[in-house]
Order: sequence, then C-alpha cells, then structure tokens
Amino acid sequence: MKTLLRIDSSLRTENSYSRTLGDYFIQQWKLSNPDGNILERDVNRNLIPHITQQTLDAFFSENPDKQNIGLSDELIDELYRSNEILITCPMYNYGIPSSLKAYFDTVIRTKKTFTGNTSLKGLLINKKAYIISSMGEISLDAQNRNPLENYLTLLLNHVGITDICYFPLNGTVVDEARNTEKITLQQSEILKQLN
Repeated sequence: MKTLLRIDSSLRTENSYSRTLGDYFIQQWKLSNPDGNILERDVNRNLIPHITQQTLDAFFSENPDKQNIGLSDELIDELYRSNEILITCPMYNYGIPSSLKAYFDTVIRTKKTFTGNTSLKGLLINKKAYIISSMGEISLDAQNRNPLENYLTLLLNHVGITDICYFPLNGTVVDEARNTEKITLQQSEILKQLN
C-alpha cells in the first residue's frame, strides 16, 4: 500500500492555481491507488515556526531536548512513511513561500535526512516527488524549469529524492486568457504520470 504526503503552501485557500491542480492530482492518485494512504501537511494553515538557535543546537546535539526537535522528528517521520510526495507551491517575490522554506529548514537535518560534510548523501531514497508550481510571470532556464522547480529540486536532491516530476503553471498573470488551457495541459501530464 502506497502512502502519499501532500504538502500545500499557497496563502490562498480559495482560487489557488497550485491547490486546484493539487486537488486534481489527489483525485487521480486515489483512482490509481485505491488502497493508498494520504497524509496532508498544509504549511500555510499550520505554520511551521522558523528554526531558532536552540533548535539548531538541538539538531547537532548528542542528547537533544525533545521540546526543540519534536516537530522536526514528526515531519521527518512523515517523509519516511511516504513513498511519494506532492508539493504544491506558488511563487512569492521570486521564491517559495516562507512557510515552505521553514518546513525544509526543519526537515533537512544531518544524520536524519542526509549525512556527510564534504560528500553529502541523502537518506530519503527510493521516493518519488511531484512538484506543482505556479508563477505569475514566465522565467525559465535552459532546461525549461522555473525558479521554484530549480530550488525545490536542490532541496529534494539534498535529502536523496531524485525522481521528480514537474507540473508548472507558468505565466498565470502574463497570459490569463490561457490559464484554463494551461491547467488542462498539466492535468493531462498528471494522468500520464499516474497511469
């Protein structure tokens, strides 16, 4: 039985492109995995606090204070229990939402999700990730990936997740008339990936 962890980060709880496409993904995933389990983590509705000096010290301590690492342990456990991870992410001020950054700061932890100092090795292996990103303006690199996809790929690779599928909704403000067409195109891509 597969387990999917869905991580939402849009400030919008309604009329969010990333959440809407995420909902479609979940519908199709359930059809492909009728016995599957879905964990949901909404980092906007349930904010992850930014890490503090005490938290960082606990990350590197041999006998950490559980109060400082309890949330980190919980979030990391969700990742380990999941076979697949869906991240829905809009772009704010040229980057990911600060709530999603706080999430990754909390789960990227030495000896828990990666090891090594000079040669890093991610520990979350044999997992697949899906990134649904939305951005108002179009800004793609040579691989046709947007800045959100590039940054999230770096973070996921750091913890050992290298099998990643992308479902971008680029230029939602620049070309609003085509947004329905873009969503339909990505829905087709989701169907291809899940079937």
